[in-house]
Amino acid sequence: MSTRTAISFRALAAVALLSLIAAGCGGGGDGDGHERRNPPQSSGTPGEAEEPPPATAFATEAAFSLGTGPVRHPPVALHRQNAWVAGETGLTMVDLATGEETTRLEPRRRPLHEAWQESAGRRDEARAAELEKHGAQRRLPRPLLTRIGGTRAVVAAVPVKGERQDLAVEILAANAETGERLWGLLIEPGVLAGGNAEGLSAPVLHGHDGTAVVQVAKADRMLGSLGIDLDRPELVWEEDEFLAMAGSGDDLAGMSFPDGGGIRLLGAVLTDGEHTWSEDISKYASIAPCGPWLAVEDFDDDRGPLLIDMDSGDVTHTRDDGLVSGMSCWEGEGGTTVVLASNGEGDEGDKERGGAIGLDATSGEVLWRLRHGKWEGRVSASYEDRLYLKAGEGLVVRDARTGRVLGNAPGIAPQQVNGYAGLIAAGDGVDVHPAER
Repeated sequence: MSTRTAISFRALAAVALLSLIAAGCGGGGDGDGHERRNPPQSSGTPGEAEEPPPATAFATEAAFSLGTGPVRHPPVALHRQNAWVAGETGLTMVDLATGEETTRLEPRRRPLHEAWQESAGRRDEARAAELEKHGAQRRLPRPLLTRIGGTRAVVAAVPVKGERQDLAVEILAANAETGERLWGLLIEPGVLAGGNAEGLSAPVLHGHDGTAVVQVAKADRMLGSLGIDLDRPELVWEEDEFLAMAGSGDDLAGMSFPDGGGIRLLGAVLTDGEHTWSEDISKYASIAPCGPWLAVEDFDDDRGPLLIDMDSGDVTHTRDDGLVSGMSCWEGEGGTTVVLASNGEGDEGDKERGGAIGLDATSGEVLWRLRHGKWEGRVSASYEDRLYLKAGEGLVVRDARTGRVLGNAPGIAPQQVNGYAGLIAAGDGVDVHPAER
């Protein structure tokens, strides 16, 4: 699973909650679509190079910028020396060493959203404020890194004009190493019939053992979830009463809005969408993916923050285990630890119990805990078993397995990391800062 930034939902109303979600069956199949490829110049022979160890510092100056347009978080999947960049009209693979675009994948059908076009010349404070506003409004989900038939692959969904209905989704899949297009799949689901394209997004949230789930939503309401067989490929299930939010292995977790009000948390099976458990909470709640759990705090429930197991729906961790209001959750790609961290700005009753805790992602065992006063900075990214924190004007790197500090450095605190670079959204693009050791 890709490095996961914290996704938080404060559901003061269903509309407000969905505005923060980053995010009859139709057919499709293999097709050549539109593809432009240049062979990578500096990535070496596919499959031979190993990922460098996680960096403990990054160049202060960016080597180049990815032309994403304004975004709050990089809509990028990192695979070795390749950056897979999502846009409104397709996927682009960029070499992290050179900044060269080596592959461009586009859907066969016409995209519903236009690509970002920046006007030339303006770079004043007013323009910076405009870019920040645009970045908050754009819904560009990060592509999913998974495996298709044993091949490391990248998968993304592009909202497009369908063949039988106006709104559809085209799934694009490519070899994450070489950029070779694997397939394209047009889906015209019932959940999109008769709607309009405004605010439509379709992030591919989770993939495991040949199946992936796509969340379909607009800025003002949920539409549903789609299950995709990645090996055939084909749509295998569609659910308009379940908005998938996260996945772990074969387990999914999400929510619906029952007629009586409030929010219903739901567990489901990735392969067929069958519901496995449910829990009703109030609409005044915070919900976030957290490794194999959901991090939930119902503000009408005096139990405080909870971790709920995606498989069983059982509560596994509470305040007694160190959970604090306002904690964000971090799980690095390839890592074995889930870390919940607070910047000390929780509610009044939790301030002295702030800090961070590290949990074993398999057993749930509490590996370490640093209380308020022993934890400084705000986590900006995680990768493998490393945490990257912004502290003052510099970067602090911690070991996610122990909580210990591994390094301090001046400069940027990246939002996304791998062994080659750190990425941070800035202005009208995403800056790439080479790793330093």
